[in-house]
Amino acid sequence: MNKVSFYVDGNIEIIAGVGMHKFPYHTHNSFLVGAVLEGYGEFRIGDKLSTLHKGECYIVPSDVGIAIKPISDFSYITICLKNELAAIMKDYKSDSYFYSGLSNKLLELTTSLRMHNVDEQFLAVHIADMFELYKVYNSTRLKCTEKAVQYINNHFQSKFSLDELAKNCFMSKYHLIRTFKKEMGITPKQYHQQCKVRKLKDMIFDDSQSNIAYMLNFSTQSHMDSIFKKYMGITLGSYISAVEIIKQ
Repeated sequence: MNKVSFYVDGNIEIIAGVGMHKFPYHTHNSFLVGAVLEGYGEFRIGDKLSTLHKGECYIVPSDVGIAIKPISDFSYITICLKNELAAIMKDYKSDSYFYSGLSNKLLELTTSLRMHNVDEQFLAVHIADMFELYKVYNSTRLKCTEKAVQYINNHFQSKFSLDELAKNCFMSKYHLIRTFKKEMGITPKQYHQQCKVRKLKDMIFDDSQSNIAYMLNFSTQSHMDSIFKKYMGITLGSYISAVEIIKQ
C-alpha cells in the first residue's frame, strides 16, 4: 500500500512516503532535499539519472524536474523549502543532484524542524553547508523560458492558452514548446497544471473543493482530482487526511 504523510509549517513542508507509486517527471517552485530510507528507486532529476539506495540523498532546485520510479518497496523523506525560503535557495548551486552519507544528518534535521522553531535564514545556510552548495548570483536560464515561466506563474488560474503564451514571449508556439521542454524538461501546459496543483495545496483547507475547482479553472471537480493525483501520486482526499498543519 502506498502511504504519504505531510507536515506543513510556514515555508517548510516535510513529505514522508512509503510504497511503490511512481511520480511522473514534474517540477516544483520549491527547493527540495531528501533521502531514501529503505529500498531503492530510479531518480531522474533534470537531465541526470541515478539509482538511489538506502541512505543516499538528493536535491532538486526550484523549477528543475524530478521523476521517481521505485524498483523495490521503498520509503523516502523530503524537505521542501517554499516561497521566501525557495527564493533564498535560488542563489545556491551544486555540481550534483545525488549524495551519499548524509541521510542521518537529514533525518536529524527533519526531527529538529518538527520539534523546534528554526530561523529560516539559518536553515537555508545550514542546508547549503550540509550539501556543499556554492553561492552564485547569475541565472543561466534562457530569457524566453524565464519569461514563459513568469507569465504562467502570473496566469495559472486562467485556462491555458499556448497562443497567448507565445504571443507574450514574442516567438512561435512551436519554438516556444521546444525551447521550454529542453530547458525545463516538461511542456508549458504541464508546468501550468503543476502551478494549479501547488495553489490547490495552499487553498484546500480554506475553501470547498467545488469553489477551488471553479477559481482555478478546472473543467470539473473530478478533473481537478485527476490532475492532483497525476502529479502528487495520491488522491486529493488522501492528501487532506495525511497533512499535519502546524499553526504558528
